Amino acid sequence: MPDALTNALPYITGILVGLALLLFVIAVRLFRRSRTDVFWRRRREAGQRGWRVFVLAFTLLVFSGLACGATLLVNLLSDDDQNTEPTTTELAGPDSPEPPRDDLTPIASTPTVPADQSPAANNAADAGSPESVVVVITATPGSTPTHTPFPTFTPESSPLESSVTPLPNAQIVITALDDRISDGLTPVNPRNVFAAGTERIYLFVEFRGMAQGVLWKRRLYRDGQQVDGNDYLWGLEETGSGYFFFGHDTGFEAGQYEIRLFIGSSDEPVNTMTFTVSP
Repeated sequence: MPDALTNALPYITGILVGLALLLFVIAVRLFRRSRTDVFWRRRREAGQRGWRVFVLAFTLLVFSGLACGATLLVNLLSDDDQNTEPTTTELAGPDSPEPPRDDLTPIASTPTVPADQSPAANNAADAGSPESVVVVITATPGSTPTHTPFPTFTPESSPLESSVTPLPNAQIVITALDDRISDGLTPVNPRNVFAAGTERIYLFVEFRGMAQGVLWKRRLYRDGQQVDGNDYLWGLEETGSGYFFFGHDTGFEAGQYEIRLFIGSSDEPVNTMTFTVSP
């Protein structure tokens, strides 16, 4: 096998392993999205994509294993070839003259100090006048940690509109709150009090009379001030149950919170629920 391919095999193996690990991470994120996304269509698509990416990652991992095995086989064959080659001593024979040695260390000559010059004077002359070097070190003060406040909610410049009129019996009711969700997409420990720093608050709802494409809104208030909210066009079934969530990367701060749900362009909420985030 050519030397270029032999040298390239370890790099090819490393690249395949890196790609396989990256695809495994992407597959895990897609599987997680298939369980936590709001809309069931996107959950189904994420699950299908996750399986395809997982199969591709597994295939790359198999190829990387084959490349690793080929690398080990080539190294073993190279070692066997080197062991079977005759050495220089065997080729020369026992009666060949010994080659000249280059490891002899020459003896350094010591200079002789003249009789009319003292060693102290000679050392002083060789030392010369020293140069003074000044090193200036400027201390930079460390950065002072700053507290990042809860972000201020900024409403959208162009609100979402819908031509679908809500049905008279349209309703969305919040049935439970939780900071976790089970494999069956149900609350694990429903409650209304959460610890500060919680990153997600899931709201589980039941709905009926919801037409496809109708406008609905959700708002989150903290101590009477809106801190989050979005407008959506309904994409689920007309009647059923589901869940949504409010999230914050650094966690929710302590305070009294209220969730308000709206249907259509009405400013009157169809359902509300409060919860507390304790310090």
